[in-house]
Amino acid sequence: MQPKKTVLITEATKDPGLEVAKFFALSGDKVIFLSHHKVVAEEALRAIKENAPESHVVYEHVDLADLEDVENFASKFLAEHEELHILINNSEITYLDQREESAQKHEMMFAFNYLSHFVLTAKLFPLLLKTPESRIVFESSLESRKGVLDFFDLEARQFYDSNKAYAQSKLALLIFARELDRRLKATNLPIKSIPVHTGGFHTPLLSRFLNFALGQAPKHAATPLIFAATSSEALSGHYYGLEGMHKVWGAPVDVDFTSEASNVLIAERLWDISESMSEVYFSIHDMSNVIPLQDIKGTRPEFHP
Repeated sequence: MQPKKTVLITEATKDPGLEVAKFFALSGDKVIFLSHHKVVAEEALRAIKENAPESHVVYEHVDLADLEDVENFASKFLAEHEELHILINNSEITYLDQREESAQKHEMMFAFNYLSHFVLTAKLFPLLLKTPESRIVFESSLESRKGVLDFFDLEARQFYDSNKAYAQSKLALLIFARELDRRLKATNLPIKSIPVHTGGFHTPLLSRFLNFALGQAPKHAATPLIFAATSSEALSGHYYGLEGMHKVWGAPVDVDFTSEASNVLIAERLWDISESMSEVYFSIHDMSNVIPLQDIKGTRPEFHP
């Protein structure tokens, strides 16, 4: 049986990405997921196949801490695929105690959690544009509410704090998703760009205890990702999370933005910096004649489909 859609997921070796991969595999879609840990990826592949024996699932060895590796994979993917219906940018690393650097000497969490997804999305954008009703889903985090884009020390060369670096990387991903949506709508392009958070607790000590104590199941955590990737009710540019107590279960609901995540001037600056840092540029229509509408506080406009 031919796969119905092509789905690319940047992490499916653990939940919620693993649960998302199982969902699409059972749905008869072709699933490709990325990992740079061969043994862990093969274990995830077996788990998905056990759940959906006839599925079309493969993993690609890609190091998201190396932007060159991401670009090489994207070029290979473009050469081998004629369609990409859903791109799910969900891979992350969390709370490195000490500052580490990526292959290109960027702060590790900023590079892995954000820049790699910026590059991947930019490089695969022409294929997404060719594919009818394509979507890009971004997994941010509740921790993004604590984040601030520190443009004076974006890569924590002067001062490093693990919590700050993680929150900043997830805020950057959220802002990018929203700014991409604005540019898509301003140029009448049909792709959906949808950020989500999957609930739970990301701090190391709370994560293991509270998620267990409050009973967040993998299926609950995967719900916002699946909703954003498949539902006709999921609106581009909206931010979805879970409605239940502590945001670890329940139905997907619209989530409010912080003022920083809603500021078009910050979003444009981040976009320009991201292109400069990665040396990767979007093949999106010329925006020079599009005036970004904003109120006196500088917040981004809301576009409605």
